[in-house]
Amino acid sequence: QTWLPSDARWSATTATPALPPLLSAPGAPPVTSAPTHAATAWSSARPLGPANANPAANPFDPKRAIDAYNSWKLASGSAQATDPATFTTLPGFKVELIRSAQTNEGSWIALAFDPKGRLTLAREKRGLLRLSLDATRVTQIEVINDTLLECRGLLYAHGALYANANNTKALVRLRDTKGNDQFDELTELLRTEGGVGHGRNHVKLGPDGWLWIAHGNNVRLPKNISTNSPLRNYAHDRLIPCPWDAAMFDGDVTLPAGHILRLKPDGSEVQLWAGGLRNPLDLAFNKQGDLFTFDADMEWDIGTPWYMPNRVLHVVPGADFGWRRGTARWPAWYPDTLPSVVDIGLASPTGVIFGNNAKFPRKYQNALYLCDWAYGRILAVQLWEDRGIYSGNSELFIGGRPMNVTDACIGPDGAMWFTTGGRGTQSGLYRVDYDAARLKNFHVEIVGGFTRSESPFPRTPQTPRKFWATLPPKLDSASFWKAVAEGTYPSGGFPLHVPSGPPTAIMETRPDEVIRRWREPNVSMSLDLVLEAARFMARHGDPSDKPEQLRRLLALRLVGPAIEMPDHTWSIRLSSNQQIAALRALALTFIRLGPPDETQRQACLHWLEPLYPATDSRVNQMLVELLVYLRSPSVIPKTIALLRDATASEDLLHYTFFLRTVPDGWTLDARRAVFAALDRAEKLPGARQYFKALADTRKEHLAALTPADRDALALAPAPKPAVAAAPAAFVKNWQLADLAPRLADAARGRSWAGARTALTQAQCVLCHRLSADNSLPAAVLGPDLTSVASRFSRRDLLEQIIDPSKIIDEKFRNVTLFLADGSDLTGTIESEDAAKIILRPNPLSADTVTIAKKEIRRRELSNISPMPTELLNTLTADQILDLLAWFEASGNPNHPAFKP
Repeated sequence: QTWLPSDARWSATTATPALPPLLSAPGAPPVTSAPTHAATAWSSARPLGPANANPAANPFDPKRAIDAYNSWKLASGSAQATDPATFTTLPGFKVELIRSAQTNEGSWIALAFDPKGRLTLAREKRGLLRLSLDATRVTQIEVINDTLLECRGLLYAHGALYANANNTKALVRLRDTKGNDQFDELTELLRTEGGVGHGRNHVKLGPDGWLWIAHGNNVRLPKNISTNSPLRNYAHDRLIPCPWDAAMFDGDVTLPAGHILRLKPDGSEVQLWAGGLRNPLDLAFNKQGDLFTFDADMEWDIGTPWYMPNRVLHVVPGADFGWRRGTARWPAWYPDTLPSVVDIGLASPTGVIFGNNAKFPRKYQNALYLCDWAYGRILAVQLWEDRGIYSGNSELFIGGRPMNVTDACIGPDGAMWFTTGGRGTQSGLYRVDYDAARLKNFHVEIVGGFTRSESPFPRTPQTPRKFWATLPPKLDSASFWKAVAEGTYPSGGFPLHVPSGPPTAIMETRPDEVIRRWREPNVSMSLDLVLEAARFMARHGDPSDKPEQLRRLLALRLVGPAIEMPDHTWSIRLSSNQQIAALRALALTFIRLGPPDETQRQACLHWLEPLYPATDSRVNQMLVELLVYLRSPSVIPKTIALLRDATASEDLLHYTFFLRTVPDGWTLDARRAVFAALDRAEKLPGARQYFKALADTRKEHLAALTPADRDALALAPAPKPAVAAAPAAFVKNWQLADLAPRLADAARGRSWAGARTALTQAQCVLCHRLSADNSLPAAVLGPDLTSVASRFSRRDLLEQIIDPSKIIDEKFRNVTLFLADGSDLTGTIESEDAAKIILRPNPLSADTVTIAKKEIRRRELSNISPMPTELLNTLTADQILDLLAWFEASGNPNHPAFKP
């Protein structure tokens, strides 16, 4: 958002000026005569102060000016849930607050209606509540469990309550065996080890009567996973491993990372249905029985080529969605993963439901609802299907500030119910319904540009597809290959349509048959089937299959004129998507079946080098990795040519990232081009890991230089930001009240040079990027402040500098480790694995501390900002005003703030 405050920079007049050319009052014809407004007397506008000094009504109040991601913090310390009258809703829908959580009722993170129409709420720390309802009024509230820790998922099914208790690390079944309305039996059905951050999430009932469970990437697979699981043969599958990945976020993650489990109601069989996710909080089935989830991004990766936004996914059996730690994350366009249904962008996923059985207009009965905790909204996603492949778009259904929504469901009354809470914040229970009078009438929708009328009442329910079977049917060979070619499977097997490569999903069910067919001499297959089978064989074959695998791949035409084969099997060279499939099959061959010998390496280079660079950027991303791996003598000059033209942060990092591993063939001009590209990349926006990856890439390129190269390139060690040689003299322990009366003075007449000195003297340059043109050294330990004034007023900024712990961005919050010997350590986690944590106590020092996990009693997010207090105490009042003017001007010396 951009705010345009009507301050002294505006001009005003008491006269009525003529409108300028081409502007007119609404509905009036354009003004064509010469304007007369130039003769009007204008003067600077006179500020009269804030429009409303009441924080509850003033949109410029610091508490309301908080950035969108952290809006959930507005629910901290409040005694009442947010008034729904302040929510944004779609026409015809209304939201009412049913109950605000009382002091002893905890923060609510999940909800479910029981068979009697009562509502069960999960408390964030411990236990479950049951609310009896009379229409929309709570008549009774009782504790029905006080032992389970952080039940993120609740489900009433099969005469029991199932609860996925994250901090208990178990899925449990609660039953009333005595008929006294109390849960006297608690049975643990599934125990899982691993962390609790991206942990044990929601549980849903599938059309098959089984339980379906979403787990985040900190949860380890249970030991009793069925051999009949659709997802079995998974691996990291990246050609050139990166040594930094072990030091990146989520140090305890093992494959398949976040995953979906399918569980018999008694817990006797557990199947791994899909994986390669980061943190899917919830699952939802549509009326056709198709499964969807809303997976979380890694926001620190924004700007990198491996960043993936929050996205809606169609979860098919055996799917690997490609999430890996650090740089190893698969692109969504890899043929062995699946693309998103719709990308949401920045979000914080929690509950997911379909509007089935809601008393809403039909459009919103069929919608998929996404709960976004941090940004305070519920999105409605409309889906459409084309031959088993789903697409969609989203719109804001409800939004609030704060509205830290944790879960939602459609109640027995046909209304949507949702809760807010989490991280100890104030909780509320809300009900959403649609205007009954409007619902009785027909309504008009705009669909594809055409207007049509339809009844808002649901059609006859569609029969769910029978996607569920513990074993695929036994087919004879001819029937199996017919199903592979058509991308279908007989009723009772896995999905009839699987997007992005249906043959592979079917092949996974009959690996022996595929291997036998591939090994037949002179086997005849269509082009697309060759590509599918080659990728399959790389994953399931053995090293003895590699020569034939390479022979068949290298027989495909990557470049050259169109040709027609006698049998019309393929008539032209490979398309971009087919090239990607062939390149991925080649990479997997080397990853799984072993590296090439010298003859194979030369043959692969002869096949690949004429294609590079290609016209498709995706193909180029794959080619640079393969050519670096195969030690191509042309990879440096060809990649440097791409690098010189690159403008996107993803491309600048991707090409320099892979070139860092090339030991030979460098010229000084190529080295210079790499460092120039890294310089350009550092001026582009990105998140924490983006700048860390740039720094690590630069280190490796620098380490490869000889002293003569360094001298020739004039690459001295990077100078540290200029800091005063001696500590600056103490001026005053500044408080907000001392400076607030002079804030208007920061608007004009300030010193640009004085601001630059103040930013150095106050040590801001050690942690922040402060100017878009790099007129000050750029550090990346803290938030980028180049456009901070577009989000905060001068007063807000000053208050945050004086009291940095008042609001702490979650991405920059320290962690405190409490140790077994009674001591504690605070800092940022540099890396983590199963045995240890590496902590950096001081963000301005490279020194780290290694702590064995067995020595850690507990860990907590710190409430103390890593930004020091009293930074302004060595500055004068005028220097502080200069500093504020710098933020307002984004460092631009020509800004009006630096004019006399």
